[in-house]
Amino acid sequence: MSTKKKTTKRTRSKLIKPRGLGLSIKLFRLEDMNLSPSQLANQFKNQPFKPSKKKITSGFFKVKTSGKVVSAEFVSNYSVPVLSLNSEGELVSSNYMTVDRAHVFVKFDKGTVEIRGSERMARRFKRVLEDLTGAKMSPLNLNGGTKVIYDKAMDISSVFVSGLKVDSSPLSGVEFHGPGIKTISEMSLYTRKYNGEIVRFRGTFSYPSGAHLTTIINALAGSIVVYKTGEGIPEKDVEWIVNLMEDTALEI
Repeated sequence: MSTKKKTTKRTRSKLIKPRGLGLSIKLFRLEDMNLSPSQLANQFKNQPFKPSKKKITSGFFKVKTSGKVVSAEFVSNYSVPVLSLNSEGELVSSNYMTVDRAHVFVKFDKGTVEIRGSERMARRFKRVLEDLTGAKMSPLNLNGGTKVIYDKAMDISSVFVSGLKVDSSPLSGVEFHGPGIKTISEMSLYTRKYNGEIVRFRGTFSYPSGAHLTTIINALAGSIVVYKTGEGIPEKDVEWIVNLMEDTALEI
């Protein structure tokens, strides 16, 4: 009599593979949105990306609705000037079209927008969404999440402290660079005695997957950059830091 062994299937976390060294994430607060998730999804579907060699266009594909979250791939082309030499050896400028994309999430339940892509794609999507819906997007203040994640850092290599209140001094901000600066006494001096806030820093953190990822947080700009190790970044790690920042966000 033979027995079959049960095998347990391990599910691997999906990897996000940014084209560069890291994944840029922009978080926004969403206000005055008068459409429902299904209505917004239909708006996106009605504006598919149509590439053009002559004019700048933007559009969407892979539009999905999950509960109160609408996600999509946002695509736009850009005109890029390129210098070259003509037959007479003179520099001439020609314009070529290049295409960029971003993964966008409009979260009706949280009143936020997450954009995984370049700064220029975040700006372009902001204009498109506001024109389509009349809603308003403003950078999400990440000070709340910054305070939480800063304490979890394995190492901090740069910090910018702003909003200082130093008697009889015009000093309003100070920046530190170097290994192991998280625990230096000057940091406590500026953040506690002079009521400064850590608004930008770069450090290494242990993420839920166990990966140690270098991360840059710019609290006032609502910006996060997570650098990859190996092939990419586990999606659950990206979701973890985004949820942390959104859930602890402070009003501007």
